[in-house]
Amino acid sequence: MERKDFPKGIATVCGVALLFVYGPFSLAEDWPGWRGPTGLGYSKEKDLPLTWDVKTEKNILWKAPLLAGRKKAPMASPGWSCPIVWRDRVFVTTALWPEGTSDKESTTIIPDHHVVCYRASDGEQLWNTLVPPGKCLVNNLYHGPAVSTPVTDGKHVFVLFGSGVVAALDFDGKIVWREELPFKRDVDSGICSSPVLHGDLLILPGIANPVLRALDKKTGKLRWEQKGRQQNRMATPAILCINGRPQLIHMSGGMQGIDPDTGEVLWSCRAPSGQSSPVFGAGLFYTDSGRGGREGAAIDPTGEGDVSKTNVKWQIKATAPAGSSGIVVGRYLYRACNSDMLRCWEMASGELVYEEKLSRISPSTSPIATADGRIYFASSARSYVIKAGPKFELLATNDLNEPHPFATPAVSNGRIYIKGRNYLWCIGSK
Repeated sequence: MERKDFPKGIATVCGVALLFVYGPFSLAEDWPGWRGPTGLGYSKEKDLPLTWDVKTEKNILWKAPLLAGRKKAPMASPGWSCPIVWRDRVFVTTALWPEGTSDKESTTIIPDHHVVCYRASDGEQLWNTLVPPGKCLVNNLYHGPAVSTPVTDGKHVFVLFGSGVVAALDFDGKIVWREELPFKRDVDSGICSSPVLHGDLLILPGIANPVLRALDKKTGKLRWEQKGRQQNRMATPAILCINGRPQLIHMSGGMQGIDPDTGEVLWSCRAPSGQSSPVFGAGLFYTDSGRGGREGAAIDPTGEGDVSKTNVKWQIKATAPAGSSGIVVGRYLYRACNSDMLRCWEMASGELVYEEKLSRISPSTSPIATADGRIYFASSARSYVIKAGPKFELLATNDLNEPHPFATPAVSNGRIYIKGRNYLWCIGSK
């Protein structure tokens, strides 16, 4: 299927054109942050495993414990953050309360903050670093402080925790710098968005007022901040080049295009969006309101100033949760919605193409698209693999039978890494 309708020259990721048959490509085989190298969920991988089985251990290469043998842990442990991969290292963050802490008690205690490194080839734990927490209590038993996914530049790992602390660690687990954010109160929903890298900047979204902060990644010191707008602790921005200029696509009272070097708002749009991370296709960004909201919108990112009246191209009823995202593959947008529903829309028009009931599909896990036209809705519970296209075609159904299916997987070098409630799973062809 050739993308003849794709508007050439509108968007690139760091100079690499988003012109592809099935959307997926990668800047490398690593998976350095939330939703991979592009922040949009694409992988250049082909022939990833279609099936895996926990009983027979089919295509399960290894699993590594996350909770250090604890039989009972609060609902928010070990955290919803996702794994990242660089070469032969897998990094995750976790939050661990004292043994026997109940769900109710967890909302009154700041747990230990851990950054854990595993060897990708066999799952051996290489190090486990305790990061001193900040002063803010996440008094929400569902979220906890370890929701933000770390990010790496290949030399350091940068982590953000809901207690209001951000830190950089080297690949040996040593803390290079640690900074506390200017929180003045406890945080009900915590921080659910993840940091992103741009050049020598570490950009932190969703951290109250100021809504955005950019730190020098070498020192942790403030470079710029954006104040005074409605905050969003759920959505993680994506950085793309729009008409040759880098833009941070950020959710704050709608959608914004921001100069990532300075924090200047280039355009803004008051649309029913903001609780899911952006996806891109057909020259449009899409996001939906989530967290009880029912609407999604597609926005043209090429304007300037307030484009609320001119650049909203279509709106739909999405009924999708906060914290996860859809994905655009070819001409179509795919989104796991509430009530075990998968929906597909035409990206250019917003027209519904199909909807399919998929029992126990996780609407809180974002999909990954691979270069051979597959879309993986993978989690530690039930996973589905479908073929991209205007007709629903199910390729495989898998189940790891582990609760806590909220973390989006990472893909690297022919393997899928899934963070569950008790284990980090590595799935690959045997």
